Amino acid sequence: MNNLIFFLLISPTLAAPGKGAENLKGYDLPDAQISCIRIQGYYNKIKTFQAAFKQIFTKRFHGAQKPESGMVYVQKPGKMAWEYLKPEKKFFIVDGKKVWIYEPSQKQAMWRHIKDSALPAPVKFLWGKGDLVGTFHVKLITNSKHGGKGKAVLKLVPKSASPHYRSVLFVFTPQGAVLESIVYDHGGNKNHIIFSGIKLNTVISGKRFVFTPPKGIQVLYAGDKAAPAKKK
Repeated sequence: MNNLIFFLLISPTLAAPGKGAENLKGYDLPDAQISCIRIQGYYNKIKTFQAAFKQIFTKRFHGAQKPESGMVYVQKPGKMAWEYLKPEKKFFIVDGKKVWIYEPSQKQAMWRHIKDSALPAPVKFLWGKGDLVGTFHVKLITNSKHGGKGKAVLKLVPKSASPHYRSVLFVFTPQGAVLESIVYDHGGNKNHIIFSGIKLNTVISGKRFVFTPPKGIQVLYAGDKAAPAKKK
């Protein structure tokens, strides 16, 4: 699976030893820290978040893959659902206790127990949690190809090196709304997510955050200790 969200959601911690961070000269600028506070403040105020998204995963040596798109739903406290609709259906669901990854075409679902403290900051900020300034070296980028009129670009490099990603770019509005998230891994691959049609504090059905494995699919435990596969 080439989807970085998969690794972000099931990873038990992103503070584990990994490759070193980039050269940090020029980071921790006051304006960048203010931007982090503004972003976190924006999401602190909301109870639900939903948006359409487009995701483009670009391999360093093979170029961009076919874009994927769908809907994302977030509800405090601790619930999230990414519903991929095109080109094929996939589901990433956090119900507050477990994270599920379900790919109907593979007739397989994976799950693990998850605690809020195990989620990485690039996911936590949607819940208004985490500490971007405390977790990342941050810098405002003025020459990025991303962004544009009325938008700014913030670069984040983890202070504790992550084995899963090297850096993150947030394209955000002056109010603190993140419109794009670009994640770079250590192999030079890029995972670009663009949000549109954002709706805040609307009623979201609780059913979106509940996953019951369909009959006949293989269910695999993706935790630290092996568990036998089950047929539902």
